[in-house]
Amino acid sequence: MSKNINFSIHTLGCKVNQYESERVAGGLRRLGWGQVDFSSRANVYIINSCTVTAIANHKSRQLIRRALKNNPDALVVVTGCYADSDRDEIAQIEGIGLIVGNEKKSELPRLVAERLGFCKPNGAGEDAIIMPLHTRPLVKIQDGCNQFCSYCIVPHVRGDLWSRPEAEIIGEVSRLVAGGAQEIVLTGIHLGLYGVGAGNDLGELLARLIDIRGLGRIRLSSIELNEVTPKIIELMATSGKICSHLHIPLQSGSDRVLLRMNRHYTATDFIERTGELKEKIDDLALTTDIIVGFPGETEADFADSVRLVEQVGFSKLHVFKFSPRAGTPAADFSEQVPNNIKNERSSRLIDISKRQSAGFAASYIGKNLSVLVERKQGDYLSGISDNYIRVHIDGPEKIAGKLVTVNIAKQEEAVLYGSIKGANEMWV
Repeated sequence: MSKNINFSIHTLGCKVNQYESERVAGGLRRLGWGQVDFSSRANVYIINSCTVTAIANHKSRQLIRRALKNNPDALVVVTGCYADSDRDEIAQIEGIGLIVGNEKKSELPRLVAERLGFCKPNGAGEDAIIMPLHTRPLVKIQDGCNQFCSYCIVPHVRGDLWSRPEAEIIGEVSRLVAGGAQEIVLTGIHLGLYGVGAGNDLGELLARLIDIRGLGRIRLSSIELNEVTPKIIELMATSGKICSHLHIPLQSGSDRVLLRMNRHYTATDFIERTGELKEKIDDLALTTDIIVGFPGETEADFADSVRLVEQVGFSKLHVFKFSPRAGTPAADFSEQVPNNIKNERSSRLIDISKRQSAGFAASYIGKNLSVLVERKQGDYLSGISDNYIRVHIDGPEKIAGKLVTVNIAKQEEAVLYGSIKGANEMWV
C-alpha cells in the first residue's frame, strides 16, 4: 500500500456520524495513509453528510465543491444520510467518484482503497480500535429509529432499530480507557431504545460500564423524555460516574403542535418529568432541541413554547427552524410558516437560551466542579464540566485529557473561569 496517499474527512450532523467518521478515518490510517485537514490538498475527500434540514444538504454540496476545487483529480466520496436520501441529486454533480449509503459506510476503507487500485493489506481487523483524536471519545451503541416524527427523515435513511452486543461495547470502552480516555460519550440514533428486542436495556448497560476500572465518567447523548428510566435515574443519582447532563428533545411546548409532530408526550408531561429529574439528580443540566415555525404554529403555540422553556429552566437550547423534508408528512402540511416569522421566533428563543445558559453557569461561582480538560484555548486551558458547562482554567497543557476539580471564581456569559484545587501537587 502506498504511503503517499492523503485523505480528508469532513463530518456533518449528529454524534453517530462523528463516531462513524472516526472509524472510517481509523481504517484508512491503518492502510498507512495520512490524514490532512479538509482545506488541504488530498488524494481522497470524504463528506459524511447529514440531511436533517435543507441547510445540511446545502452544506454537503458546498463541501463537495470545495473538495473538487482543492484537488480536481481527487476521489471525492459522499456518504451518510444525504447519500441515502438524495443519491440521484448527488450523482448529477460532476466530479463525484463514489456515493456510499449508511449501510455500507463501515466498508468505506476497503471501497476507497479498491477504487484507487490498492488491495487492503493484512493487519488490524475492522473492529480494531484506533484511538480517536478527541478527549471525550464517542461510542456508538445503537442505530435506527422507529418513531417517525412527522417532520423527520432520519427513520427513512437510518433504517430499523439495531443495538450492538453489550460485550462488544464493554470491550471498546475498556480499550479506550486503557488508552487514556477519561470520559466516553454513548451515542445512537435513538439511544434510549438500546437493547430493544435483545433482552437488555440502556440502564443495564450503564451498570456494566460503571464497573470498568479507570473510567472517569460516562455521558449520554440525546435521549427521549420517556426513556429516562428509573434505573438510569438511580445510576445518575448514586454512581458518581454518569454525567449530570441530559439532552432531552422538546421540539415544541404546544400540545397541539406536539400532536401534529407525532411526539408522544404533552407539555405537562415534559414539565413534570423534568422537574422530577432535577429533584432526584444533583446539579442536573438539561439541554434540549426545539423547532420553530412548524406548519400551523401560531403565535399562541410559540408562546406556549416560550412559557415551557422559562418554566423548565434549560441550560442550553438548540433552536431549529422547521425545514420541510421530502417524504415526510409535515412537508405536505398546510399552513407553512413564512421564513421571516421563523427567523423572528428563532431569534427570540436564542436570546432566552443565552440568558438561561449564563444564569445556570453563574449559579456555580464559588463552587467546585469536576472538569475534563480538553485543549488550550487562548490564554487558558478549556474543558467541560460534569454538567456540561464550558470552563477555562490556568494550567499546563500536559494536563489535557485529565479530570480535575476546579474552584470557580468568575463568569463571562455562559463560560466559567477558575483554578484547579491541589494544582501544585498534581503538576509535580
